[in-house]
Amino acid sequence: MLIKITNDVHDISNRLKEIDGSYFVVFNTTKNCFEVHSTKQKQTFCVRVPYKCLDKRTIDLILKTRRENFDKIVAEIDKQNAMLDTQNKKEIQNLVEFKEKEMFDYAKKHDATNFNDAYTTKWA
Repeated sequence: MLIKITNDVHDISNRLKEIDGSYFVVFNTTKNCFEVHSTKQKQTFCVRVPYKCLDKRTIDLILKTRRENFDKIVAEIDKQNAMLDTQNKKEIQNLVEFKEKEMFDYAKKHDATNFNDAYTTKWA
């Protein structure tokens, strides 16, 4: 069940209307969370508020996730993904270098001159 919030302690519902007159806040009793909806959309749901109460973070979230900021958000996601990709490649390269050094050190320490029984199994 959705309960429309018209008054709240920090006046968030009215401050959202200042950003866009179509915004309204509801409390979803099923999911036990606040949601922001817009009458401009067929399906009015815009965003679930990830905080326990309505405060300035809600305003910041709405301003950040507005449609006007779509290109900026996509660029931010792409930048983050590129950074993670670079970090993953660096970690893989470090692991490969470590394994190569480990194999080299092992081969260097052990005598590799006797290959006569290299492909035979030694039974105990």
